[in-house]
Amino acid sequence: MFTVGVDVGSTSTKVVLVAGAGEVRTVRRAPTPSDPTDLIRLVRNGIRAVSGGVPVAAVGIASMAETGVPLDADDTPIGALLRWDAGRGSTDADALAATFGRGALFAATGVRPAGKTPLATWAWLRRTRPAVFDRMARWAGVADLVCLALTGRLVTDHTLAGRTMAYRLPPAGADLPAGYDADLLAAVGMSPSQLPAVDPVARATGEPLTPGTPVVVAGHDHAVGAWAAGVREPGTVADSIGTAESLIRVLGAPVPRDAVAAQGMSLARTVDARHEALVAGSPAAGAMLDRFLAARGLDREAALASAAALPDPPTGRLALPYPSGRQCPEPDPAAPLRLPDGDDAEATRAVLEALSYQARWMYETQRALAGEPRDTGSVTVLGLGRGESDGANLWLRLKAAILPVPVRHVTAAEPVATGAALLAATRAGLLPAPTLPTEPVGAPDPRHAPAYAEFLRHARS
Repeated sequence: MFTVGVDVGSTSTKVVLVAGAGEVRTVRRAPTPSDPTDLIRLVRNGIRAVSGGVPVAAVGIASMAETGVPLDADDTPIGALLRWDAGRGSTDADALAATFGRGALFAATGVRPAGKTPLATWAWLRRTRPAVFDRMARWAGVADLVCLALTGRLVTDHTLAGRTMAYRLPPAGADLPAGYDADLLAAVGMSPSQLPAVDPVARATGEPLTPGTPVVVAGHDHAVGAWAAGVREPGTVADSIGTAESLIRVLGAPVPRDAVAAQGMSLARTVDARHEALVAGSPAAGAMLDRFLAARGLDREAALASAAALPDPPTGRLALPYPSGRQCPEPDPAAPLRLPDGDDAEATRAVLEALSYQARWMYETQRALAGEPRDTGSVTVLGLGRGESDGANLWLRLKAAILPVPVRHVTAAEPVATGAALLAATRAGLLPAPTLPTEPVGAPDPRHAPAYAEFLRHARS
């Protein structure tokens, strides 16, 4: 049996052909376009390319969250994708927080009021682009848009709906709502009928798929990757890294929502909806490394190889990975960006150390919120490839040295896209819920403890 997985990411879109329970046969990658029509064409062509004429049993689509596009009455996209990282809706998020109460909004949705949320984006459209807002018959998240193009149905998954700030998160153990919240939407002049059905399985209507093929909106990319890596039970943790980074901890008991909000994190349901999960995010992961390399005019592969050749102890070079403030822990919109000094190799390594120290801070704060024992369990990392060169493995090795618990790494290529394919097969009743293989990586290195303490001191000052 062959399935296809699609991952529409912030930087690139991946399409994979998967055999059986996780064997990746073919991968296609391309930059994610801003034009919705170009994105649909890219995915269609990707499905054709990876399938190569073999019968496809199901297609799963994962994507970045908080990104989408208005559709007119004919379901034609109006303009470019409105991305999560454009920074447009802060004023409108503040206005929504004033209307509903910042704490009340979080308690209702598990999401902190922020400019990237679609609810704030819709308010921004209404305020600044009234002609577009008036033409908007429906809204499609980016994964929903691809599914619509393949099936003719506008549907989504709860993990994407839950990032909009327009979908209520009920208490742990209660059933998820079947649709978006009318009262929250009314505040921005919209109604539930303008949004996708929270019903992620649709059927293909034709080429490049056989009519009737299940097409599934798998969900939020980080959540799908965590599910695929086996992070499904209380106490398990995934560290999903791409342009941004997301640390996902599955909870066994409710955590006070005001305490979660105070730390800048969010609450969500896991992909299978059985448990709540703490989600800590940092927009400065791969994006931070790319920014540093561009500032120095460095080639990525060469810079990482040089940094990997340095001795293993900490560089002692301070960096703070906050190009636009800190989302969590201890949210601080004025948290500074500090790039390290030193030669290119040391500075490159120092940036990766800082990103890993930031991940450790998120991990330890989540553990404290969850009330779990210190330094137990492990962290499963996905999104950092094991490559042929030491440079390709450097960030992963630093993660293992700096996090306080053992690290495992997902060995499958493109774990989010692969996970989307497997989740599609599971939701279509074609497979039980398989788990992608992982392998251990290194061990915690106590030599990083003083440098981590110094990082925290400067980050908090």
